[in-house]
Amino acid sequence: MNGKIYKIKDNNELVAIHEEKHHNENNFQELLFLYPDLIPGDQINSENPRRWLRVGREIDNIDIFLLDQDGLPTIVEVKKSNNSEIHREVVGQMLDYGSKLVFSQSVETIIPQIEANNPQSVQDLLDNGISEEEFWDKVDKNLKEEKMRLIVVSDEIPRNLQNIIEFLNNKIESTEVLALEIKQFTDDETGTKTLVPRLMGQTRIITPIEPELRETTFFENLDDVGVEFFQELITFADANNLTKKWTKKGFFLTVPLEDQDLKILQCYSQLYSFGQSVFSTHFNIINEVKDGDIIFMKSLEDILELEDFYSVGDDFGFKVVKNLDEYQWKEFKRVILEMKQAIEENGLIGKKL
Repeated sequence: MNGKIYKIKDNNELVAIHEEKHHNENNFQELLFLYPDLIPGDQINSENPRRWLRVGREIDNIDIFLLDQDGLPTIVEVKKSNNSEIHREVVGQMLDYGSKLVFSQSVETIIPQIEANNPQSVQDLLDNGISEEEFWDKVDKNLKEEKMRLIVVSDEIPRNLQNIIEFLNNKIESTEVLALEIKQFTDDETGTKTLVPRLMGQTRIITPIEPELRETTFFENLDDVGVEFFQELITFADANNLTKKWTKKGFFLTVPLEDQDLKILQCYSQLYSFGQSVFSTHFNIINEVKDGDIIFMKSLEDILELEDFYSVGDDFGFKVVKNLDEYQWKEFKRVILEMKQAIEENGLIGKKL
C-alpha cells in the first residue's frame, strides 16, 4: 500500500501527496548515480557525515561503485520492492560482488573512473582533511584489507531483509552492511518530486578506536612462524636503514628519502582479516620516485620468480604461513635492497638530486 505525505497551502488547505513507485530499476539506479547524496551520509555517521565520489556503474556486476572520504569502497545494489531478490538473494549477491571487487580493482583502475564521473576534484571532497596522496593510500589499504560498505537500496525494505542486515553487521567486522529505503512522492499539482531516504540496519553505533601497534604488541599478534619471519625481516630492515611506520594491524616498511618516508612494503599481523602477510605498495614508488614504474616493475618481476610469492592486482603478496628458505631470503633481501638503492639514486619527482 502506497504512503502519503502532506503539504499545507497558503490558504491553509491540507493536500495529500501520494507515493509514486520508481518506474524501473535502471531509472532508480540512474537517479542514485546522478545524485549520490540521496545516500544520507549524515545517517551513516552523524559525527562525520559521509561524502561520495562516484567510481562508476555496472562494474563487475555492481550497480553503483562509490568511495567515501576515508577511501572506503561502497557498493550499492538497487532493487525495486517487487523484485523477489530483495528478500534474501540480494545480500549474497552483494557479498559475492564485493569479494570480486577487492581483487579486480586497484587505485590505478579507480583513478581514471573517478576523474570521468565527478564534477568535483578528489581534494574538494577531502576538504583539506587529508592530502590526496593519503586518500589513495587509504583506498589501497581498504582494498587490501577487504574493507567495504554494502548498501541495498529499494523503494521498500522488507523486515526480513532488515533482520539479515542487522545480523551481518554484528558478525562481519570488515564490512558494513546497510539498507536504504528511498520513497518517492509526486505533487500532481506542481509536478515536484520529493525523495525521502531512510537508512536501516545500523547496529554498531560506537566503534572504538584501535591503538596503533608497536614492536612488542605486533609480535604478540603473530604465531610462531610469523615471529620467526618478522624477526628476520625487522633485523634486516634495521641493519639497512629501512624504517617502520606502525599501523593498527602491522607496519609499513619505508625508505627514508628527502625528509619523507617512502612506503615499499606493508606488513600485517594476525589482526589483519587475511592473516599475517606482506604486500608491496607500488603506489608511492610509481607516483613519487623518478622512473618509479621501472624500479617497481623490475622488483615485481624478480619477486614473482620466487616460490610462494603471488600477484595481487599490481602488487606482490606473501602469506606468512611458512618461513622463507635460505635462497628465498637471500633473493628477497637482494630485491628490497636494489629497490631501496634505485629509489635513493633517482630521488623524488620534482626534487633535485
